[in-house]
Amino acid sequence: MEIARREVAQPNCHQDFILNMDQTPIPFTFNSKRTLEVVGKKSVLTRKSTSDTKRVTCAATITASGKSLTPMLIFKGKPMGRIVRTEFPTYPQGVVYACQDNAWMDKRCMMEWVKKVLQPYVLDAPDHIVPVLYLNSYCCHMMASVVESIQELGVEVKHIPGGCTSLCQPVDIGYNKPLKSRMRESWEAWMIAEGLLNNKTAPPTRELICDWLLQSVNAIPEQFIFNAWRHVNYIWFPAICAPPPQPTVGV
Repeated sequence: MEIARREVAQPNCHQDFILNMDQTPIPFTFNSKRTLEVVGKKSVLTRKSTSDTKRVTCAATITASGKSLTPMLIFKGKPMGRIVRTEFPTYPQGVVYACQDNAWMDKRCMMEWVKKVLQPYVLDAPDHIVPVLYLNSYCCHMMASVVESIQELGVEVKHIPGGCTSLCQPVDIGYNKPLKSRMRESWEAWMIAEGLLNNKTAPPTRELICDWLLQSVNAIPEQFIFNAWRHVNYIWFPAICAPPPQPTVGV
């Protein structure tokens, strides 16, 4: 963090162009880990949908100024299969979609993110500003071809050391939880509205997941994202966020 603080304080850095991107799994089913029942009950019945293990990967990108870039969703499927050809054109605008065999971020998806998410954003950077992108040490983030494609856009790539992302990566610290909390609310409302608590267990569609994600992204206040870079113990901008000096009191 001492190194990173010096980097982001350089004159050619601007908080609109200090970015962090990371992936997080989004489940199709947000099952609760708690139940509610009368004291003394020996058994508690629960009901789940049939999509308990289905996941989609969300690549979220945020800036130090509190902005959220276009999210990317990676579904399980063939890169040029039926989902890409027939379903993606009908999905909501404002999200970048991709398919991968295991719904993971790989080199191909990473290059697509660079082209469709990062490139359009950094094109607006002023000439005297050098955008900086912080990535964790995930294998496809460190591939030479991926790093070179990002650097060709005039963006500096910095890698957060392994084991440190839960402490100092802004997406992990202050973005993923509010995003998933809002998606859970949408899922719970849909469960009740669709009657899934009455023996109907059809999973939500991919298009519904896209709708919920877009609504959740738009509902996260900029202040939440802004604060994610200013976590108490691993603050990125201590000089800016430090409390004003207190007047000296004579003894």
